Amino acid sequence: MAWYVCKRLGVVVLLGLVVVQGCREDEQDRPMVYQPGTYLGQPDPPLDPDQVSALRQRAHRQKD
Repeated sequence: MAWYVCKRLGVVVLLGLVVVQGCREDEQDRPMVYQPGTYLGQPDPPLDPDQVSALRQRAHRQKD
């Protein structure tokens, strides 16, 4: 009988760990409803002029 209780307790603990794992900080406030073709996340920060220049140079080199 004691093994049955331990087994049941182990299952409850494992289920609890699975539930707690789903509550991670980085998964909070993310979109749960998706619209095809529409980005619903946070906008990217704007690039500074140096970054834009570096990207243009890289793109120009890739044309060759």
